[in-house]
Amino acid sequence: MIGWSLLAALLGVLGTWLGTARLARRESLLRPWAHWLLGMGALLPAWVVAFLSLLGRSSGPRPEKASSVSWILSSSAALLGVIVTDAVLRRLRESGRDHSPAIYWLLGVVALLPAWGIALLGLMVKPTVPP
Repeated sequence: MIGWSLLAALLGVLGTWLGTARLARRESLLRPWAHWLLGMGALLPAWVVAFLSLLGRSSGPRPEKASSVSWILSSSAALLGVIVTDAVLRRLRESGRDHSPAIYWLLGVVALLPAWGIALLGLMVKPTVPP
């Protein structure tokens, strides 16, 4: 599943970057939030693949403790990342300065990057076979 998650991340980053470049040519008041959402969309599918794989490992009669901790930390990091980057986005917007669309897109990517990394690390832990 790590391979599928990495493929989803690569396709997501490339696709949303192209979408951001295309959207940057248009003038809109919602543009900063649109770029931020595109940035989050870059890693969202990759994170979901890794996260669901963690959930599969941590269910059943004898769940792995490392997987259980990983999915809890990953979901917490995703939520915290969205909240923090939304606050940063609002501050940048209220500053009155014009920022590059790439900054807003990067904020969106950074929102889910720690959560995706935690999920991948949780998947890299080898399952222990009970005696």
